[in-house]
Amino acid sequence: MCPAQTSQTEEELLNQCRDNFYLAATVQGRLAYLFMSIHAVNPRIFGSITDYDPSHILFSNMLYGMAVHLFSRPSMYLIGFLHRLSFSILGSMMFNYSTLQVYEWLIQRLEHRPYLLTFLGFFTGRVMIVHLLAYLYHVDTRCMGIGHYIRRDSAYETMYV
Repeated sequence: MCPAQTSQTEEELLNQCRDNFYLAATVQGRLAYLFMSIHAVNPRIFGSITDYDPSHILFSNMLYGMAVHLFSRPSMYLIGFLHRLSFSILGSMMFNYSTLQVYEWLIQRLEHRPYLLTFLGFFTGRVMIVHLLAYLYHVDTRCMGIGHYIRRDSAYETMYV
């Protein structure tokens, strides 16, 4: 192949770099969300490994990862930069705070059952994040005029009856 055919334009490289950043930040936020779903309901698990309390680091990464995830959604490209940024930050704060409220509710009801509490913390965290992703998928695939191709996901398409 000729070098001109394989080289990418500067704009394509910038878009690829941006997409890679969005992916890395999203994964970072999801991992923090996963660990927080266990730590918030049963801090003794991490306490048995280390004396350090990772709550503030996990929460910060949850906020950051979800905000970047919301900011990078195709349906958000229709909105101006400042509104997109503020909607992403506020959406991240609301989702993560409501998740911690659910964990607090579980702790109040199951304080003396640590195994069940840990399982339910993990399970409810998964249920909440999967439903959020399904909702975002719905919004992204139903927005018109974006100019981005949204790959259809058969798992999410089953929600349409």
